[in-house]
Amino acid sequence: MKSLLQKTLLYLVLATSSLNLYAQTDAEVCQWVKQIILNTLSIDYNYKFKDHVAFRKNYSDNAWNAIFVFLGGYVKIVRAQHLTLNPKFATDPFVESEGVSNGVHYWRVDSVVLVPELNEMVAFSMVVTKPFDRFIIQSVDMVKKDNP
Repeated sequence: MKSLLQKTLLYLVLATSSLNLYAQTDAEVCQWVKQIILNTLSIDYNYKFKDHVAFRKNYSDNAWNAIFVFLGGYVKIVRAQHLTLNPKFATDPFVESEGVSNGVHYWRVDSVVLVPELNEMVAFSMVVTKPFDRFIIQSVDMVKKDNP
């Protein structure tokens, strides 16, 4: 009886601690995504693509190419109109789903960002992994529409 009680208590401790670990990691990944999106989209009329080298390390090649194409479409407008982009979140990043694939934890994180200077609203859906000691955006899907 004592052994069964010990096993039950051990199971409960392990189960609840792993849930807390995932909850903490979910909040951590959402905060990280929020900061990365803000840093990536905050550009001004002096912007040069080489300025984003520091942010490049947070993206896979595929995800960075999507961001690069997205930004490239707006750089001419930002320069011509001497704008400074100040993105704001209409919907803070949240974990839509998560799992483990080939031993690597992943999260699908969704958010909606307003870019008032361009009158644009952008819905982001990103797959974020943590293969080693840091997060990486593996893929990013963006849907743009005019800000209502």
